[in-house]
Amino acid sequence: MSTKKELEQLFSEVSNIAIFATDENRVVCEWNRACEILYGYSKKEALGHKLEELIVPEHLIDLFIADFNAACYSEKPFNERELEYKRKDNAMVLVNFNGLFMTEKTGKKFYAFTMDISQLQTSSSISTLVHEEGSKEQKLIVVSFDTKNKINAFNIFAQELTGYRESDVLGRDFVTLFVPESYQSKVRKDIQKLSQDRRSQLAFDFPIICKNGEKKVVKWEKSLRSKKDQEEIVFLMGIDSVNDEKLEYLANYDTLTDLPNQNLLLQRMQASIDKAGRLQENMVTLFLNLDNFKSINQTFGYSFGDKLLQAVSERLCSRLRDYDTVSRFSGDEFVLIFENIVDDLSAGALAQRVVDIFEEPFHLEGNALFLHANMGLSFFPAHGNDVKTLLKHANIALMQAKEDKSVKYQIFKQSMNDALTNRIVLETNLKNAILNGEFFLEYQPQVDAKSKKVIGAEALVRWAHPELKTIPPLDFIPIAEDTGMILEIGQIVLKESIKQLKSWHDAGHKIKMSINISAVQLLQSNLVKTVDAILEETGADANYLELELTESALMQNIDLAMQILESFKDRGIKIAIDDFGTGYSSFGYLSKLPIDCLKIDQSFIRKIDDSKNDRVIVSAITAMAHSLGLGIVAEGVEKESEYTFIKNEGCDIIQGYYFSQPLEISRFDKLLVDGIYHDREEDAHFNFQKEDELKRYIKPVRHAF
Repeated sequence: MSTKKELEQLFSEVSNIAIFATDENRVVCEWNRACEILYGYSKKEALGHKLEELIVPEHLIDLFIADFNAACYSEKPFNERELEYKRKDNAMVLVNFNGLFMTEKTGKKFYAFTMDISQLQTSSSISTLVHEEGSKEQKLIVVSFDTKNKINAFNIFAQELTGYRESDVLGRDFVTLFVPESYQSKVRKDIQKLSQDRRSQLAFDFPIICKNGEKKVVKWEKSLRSKKDQEEIVFLMGIDSVNDEKLEYLANYDTLTDLPNQNLLLQRMQASIDKAGRLQENMVTLFLNLDNFKSINQTFGYSFGDKLLQAVSERLCSRLRDYDTVSRFSGDEFVLIFENIVDDLSAGALAQRVVDIFEEPFHLEGNALFLHANMGLSFFPAHGNDVKTLLKHANIALMQAKEDKSVKYQIFKQSMNDALTNRIVLETNLKNAILNGEFFLEYQPQVDAKSKKVIGAEALVRWAHPELKTIPPLDFIPIAEDTGMILEIGQIVLKESIKQLKSWHDAGHKIKMSINISAVQLLQSNLVKTVDAILEETGADANYLELELTESALMQNIDLAMQILESFKDRGIKIAIDDFGTGYSSFGYLSKLPIDCLKIDQSFIRKIDDSKNDRVIVSAITAMAHSLGLGIVAEGVEKESEYTFIKNEGCDIIQGYYFSQPLEISRFDKLLVDGIYHDREEDAHFNFQKEDELKRYIKPVRHAF
């Protein structure tokens, strides 16, 4: 019997396994009787709908789509997962899930086999498992607690091991009561990981403190979750594995990678400092972290992420000298210690050796991943004489390396410390600015290249600090993106600019509004809903709204970005690629993306008069865009010669100081009424005494958001 016929037989005959199938776009094309019973949707209701519209919980939709697309691309099966799906009545059901992709004549199909296992985790079954005595030889320790780590069940073997009665521990914090302080942070993080991702399993050893003060090692082997009266319960099972040698190992080594942990690192650093001081040698501390590791965990799962960390650890150890120290500091952070350093040149050679490690892909589960590592270095004795200072300065250099992508690593400089202090001050002021409403918008006209009529406006955010005056966006937007505050600022910009669009339309000015969207905003799950809500609240016409995104923002998660852009296109919202030519600039992906317009980066426009290459690039981009049916906007146009060249090349829209700088609402209103572009020289508002103050106020902004 063919595989396809076997599958068809499964659909028709198997009654206790809920089996469904989708195409590669996640649209349901098969739905058996068991699915109708388990999920509450009839076959007629399910067919033709995307899976995430039916059974995927809303907060997991983005992760589900990313997982599905990755699996579809690699054609890897989903094996033995526990997932929480949503029924038609919005009740949650826990299922055991297996799935695979098959290539058929009509394209790829995804077949899923799911079985209800929620009855295995009802409150009654948990209570039974927690309190059953079982085999005396098994010594199965069972602890149950809520998401605040408050213990609500404690079985007989847990009581025997710890010396506590159940009544002694109920309602108390599990981590605080039992876990040594040096392990508390890790255990809390791992438990939190469990609560966020049902697929994760806590399988690690750590010591616990018994009632008499004795420490014993417990191997936690299984972790479950359930819901009791809508309150989630975390449920752990472990086996007593007391061993003095194991206890010493756990105190000094990371259980995932077998590398020295923070405790042993600090000891080795101090020993290295003492040795370097005696021998009058240099010692180097290298702080390293992996870029976008969180995205890898979200896309491939925490288990995959753990294996990747192990692969990184193994490669670091294999490529460095035997007496170098490689330690796992925390999460995706590593600290390396280099001794016997003669001069800066030898330190640079070792740093380059670490850089070279990440030039090769990491092969894991059929995937080839290139990782980017950020690195910061500090030297003893030049940058500090103690462990704390050297780690701090290496970390500061690491943060500088994250900001400056043009270099592979950074060596600490005192100026970095000063810059960090300034950043912390600015970050604090930024938080207050959100609370105090210190942001306002200006609008730069977008002009038809032929008629010179204003046909649109780009919304640009400004920050008017009560003491620091106007702070340039290039100074605060990167900080807002790093801290996540860009989401709150972005909400302000979206709401105010769309509200202004409606106001202009009501006044009879049918122009479009362009709004910059950062990568952080784009990849958050509720951006589409946010825009929908603002459009509904204001009554603005979505067909006059244009969202600008950079190429780099799209490429951070191209599959998710495609889904979001398609949603905007369905609503009539236009999409523009900002700063085109400075990022990936792959013409191949342009034909696949649902975009309407390219904005040529102003760096090309400014060199038109002097650079033949830039003139050729601008001409090529314009011709290519028009051949794909895309519009072209030239930004940063400041001179008559630039305007003339761009207009003759067929550019559609012009934006820049040749026509007008960004304007406050009242001046933009005047521009729309007068019907002519704004003359900066005649604007008394910009008649500052100091030319540098003028430049600071009207500093060009590529990324308002």
